[in-house]
Amino acid sequence: MSLTAKDNGKKWIQSSVAIGCMLLVYIQITFFTQMAEWFELESKIKFYMAITQFISVLTALGVFIYIIKNPKTSSFLEEVYQEAVKVVWPDKNETVKHTIGIMIGVTIVGTLLAVFDLAATWLLSLIN
Repeated sequence: MSLTAKDNGKKWIQSSVAIGCMLLVYIQITFFTQMAEWFELESKIKFYMAITQFISVLTALGVFIYIIKNPKTSSFLEEVYQEAVKVVWPDKNETVKHTIGIMIGVTIVGTLLAVFDLAATWLLSLIN
């Protein structure tokens, strides 16, 4: 807990926001590339890819600065970090037990739904 008291998780918050902004750049470039394919924009607009990449990076940079400089957003992200630090993760044995339990439960429910489906199909075939 001394780590969280020291820096309030600022480096983790900033790095996660930066990764999110990188993802935003990737999504925007992919979108602009798809738009260029659909409407043949590369042949109509000179330096289309360079312009779209510049716009994408500029947008992501603006989002990053806005999130980091906005006091409400920064305090919210710090609170989220403080709560995330308190999470107690299960050990390997607990995870395996819960996974097996979920698999058994899903199998039982799936089997029941299959039986109900077969029964409903059979009943409907009797009506026709």
